[in-house]
Amino acid sequence: MIGPLIALVGFVWLVTYTLRRVGANPPEPPPRPQLSLAWLRELWDYLRRLIAWAAPIVPFVAPAITFVAVTWPLPKESDGLLFQEQASQILLVLLIGFVIEAGALRWRRQAVDWLLSLVTVLILLAGEIYALTALYDNNPNHADIIAGAMAAGVVAILTAAIQGAAEEPPEKPGAA
Repeated sequence: MIGPLIALVGFVWLVTYTLRRVGANPPEPPPRPQLSLAWLRELWDYLRRLIAWAAPIVPFVAPAITFVAVTWPLPKESDGLLFQEQASQILLVLLIGFVIEAGALRWRRQAVDWLLSLVTVLILLAGEIYALTALYDNNPNHADIIAGAMAAGVVAILTAAIQGAAEEPPEKPGAA
């Protein structure tokens, strides 16, 4: 239990650090706490607006949340090793795909793009290591982590593609 808690604290610190580093302040304060359904609706709306505001600043959150959301409900073991065998190949393709997509972008000089790459590569490598370890040990364990890594890889590729599409194209020399 201490490992996930340390990871959560570190992740929250990283998000806070990144938001402060770029000088971002939330657009509005959260609603005042009350025990009512109206307050819960206000809180839900506030959280949606907050996520929409912060997502472009901290894009590394998307693959991390996807990893946790997929890993949490899945069983730790699969029925056989076929899943681990196929996942070990898929994870390499996702890693290569992310590197190609991230390399095709014209990076801005913000640390968040670097953090998106770091978080994504760490998650994909962790999934690959667990898949290969399961194959080596002939033990169909850690299927949840492997599936979470694959889902996070897909989200990271989509996030990088959206970031690249959202960036303004560079001006052509001589165009006025």
